[in-house]
Amino acid sequence: MAVQITPTQATSGISLSLRNNIYSALLSGPGIRNIEATLDECLRSSGFRDNLKTYITHLFRSGQATTAEEAYKLAIEKIKEAMADLDPSATTTNGNDANHGSANPDDAAGEGLNVHLNIPKEVVTKGTKVVLRELEKICEITYEE
Repeated sequence: MAVQITPTQATSGISLSLRNNIYSALLSGPGIRNIEATLDECLRSSGFRDNLKTYITHLFRSGQATTAEEAYKLAIEKIKEAMADLDPSATTTNGNDANHGSANPDDAAGEGLNVHLNIPKEVVTKGTKVVLRELEKICEITYEE
């Protein structure tokens, strides 16, 4: 069972100076690069990056976005929508399967574009593990019971 928390709830447990010290420690070593590399590889191998590229290309070709900022905002909105509607029984890969669909770039209106932008569970799991591993290298983590 996953516990849902907001970014405010996640960061309210530590002071701003402690949070900045953690960021600095992660940035001064290989921590951020390791996290970024892991997430990048997971998103690529899951097909998420290809789906995102297809969606953004469609936004420009259909005229729904004319600037990178507009495309970014629409893509973030679509990702949030996909994650909110995520069916826990769905498969964990993006691509051309029954649960995730495939791109239909011929649809100019965007209504039938079937590119799903949910972040696969595998990416979340691996990303969480690498973040925890990198945090454990720079600080002591204790858990409340």
